[in-house]
Amino acid sequence: MAFATPIIACAYAEIALKGRNRKVFLRKLINNIQIALKGEAIASVNHVESRLLVHLDDPARAEQIAAKLQRVFGLQWISPVMAVPRSKVDPELREDLEAEREPRLTAVGKAAVALAAEMRSDARHFKIETRRSDRKFALNSPAISRAVGYTVHHETGLPGRMSHPDLLINVLVLKENVLVFAEKMPAHGGLPFASSGRTMVLLSGGIDSPVAAWLMMRRGSRPEFVHFYAGRSIEEADVAKIKDLVGVLARYAPVPLKLHLVPVVPYEMRAIGVIEDRYDMVMFRRFMVKTAVRLAKRNSCLALVTGDSLGQVASQTLRNLGAISSDISLPILRPLVGMDKMEITAWSKKIGAFDLSILPYRDCCSIRSPRPILNARAQDLLGFSEKMALHEAVTEAVNNTVRLKIDPC
Repeated sequence: MAFATPIIACAYAEIALKGRNRKVFLRKLINNIQIALKGEAIASVNHVESRLLVHLDDPARAEQIAAKLQRVFGLQWISPVMAVPRSKVDPELREDLEAEREPRLTAVGKAAVALAAEMRSDARHFKIETRRSDRKFALNSPAISRAVGYTVHHETGLPGRMSHPDLLINVLVLKENVLVFAEKMPAHGGLPFASSGRTMVLLSGGIDSPVAAWLMMRRGSRPEFVHFYAGRSIEEADVAKIKDLVGVLARYAPVPLKLHLVPVVPYEMRAIGVIEDRYDMVMFRRFMVKTAVRLAKRNSCLALVTGDSLGQVASQTLRNLGAISSDISLPILRPLVGMDKMEITAWSKKIGAFDLSILPYRDCCSIRSPRPILNARAQDLLGFSEKMALHEAVTEAVNNTVRLKIDPC
């Protein structure tokens, strides 16, 4: 649980591996943080020695702000910290070393004691773990840990323990400050939102596609969503569940997300009497992909994203996946392709979409032929496409698409 503190430290991981374009990713990350914290009393967001320090005007809001930061892609962990200025540490240390006394590090020790009092709860032992970002600091990490640990033990009575301690207090030595913290709240890592371009996500009412969208968002994708609804109108289809699913994903985005609602009637009217029952599923999936490509190009999206998992259902056999998209001009990203249902369900629960995803919904794929072909050939689907005028169905569907902006829910 976070405590009242004027500074929250945010660590990034993957961005640190970037080369000359690292500054681009950092600017995007800082911008996303500032948008995520809009309305909060934030004094500044500073980049200090491979960390971002968020300075708060209201320390009492630290817990709520830390929770918001956990949903910012690109951050690896979040920690409320106590900052001790080096101006309070260095003179005393210099004096102790010149007098050949045991280093005291009084100010750092007091911060650690205050933190232990705040966080200890029912802790039976503790450990001080130190890292020096500033290698010019006169003491090495073990010596710092000994000095601070002595103060904590003397003031609290807690014994030290090097392995599996109940309370772990971290000390990080920077050039201008020494940071003291006990919590490292995990974030989601990845790359900053919108740092990898736009994608068009084919969103169903099930478990898989929201997870696929979230995983691509974590890789820096800015998604737009396309959903194909059954029925002659949006009101008849009742797409409230779909809007709520996008709202859940919007919690992880600094801006509202766009949802394109597309009718399936243009396909169904042309497929009647033309498409054999066993080809209906794969042809319908082809209609969805072709329509999504058209919408993607209109909205500057560079790829499609689907929730396909290899072999999970009939339309997702390797042959059918190839036949459906044989002439598609955009890349199709399938982040779930190697996952099983249990793994996908675990992700769905983690991101907060599962309870919505399992609610009843009349998904247009669920009303297709119950005995679909498993090994469709591309040339057969191309022939059916020409026979049923699939191009006209796509054009009509795109022209009747409704676009919505969805805020977090």
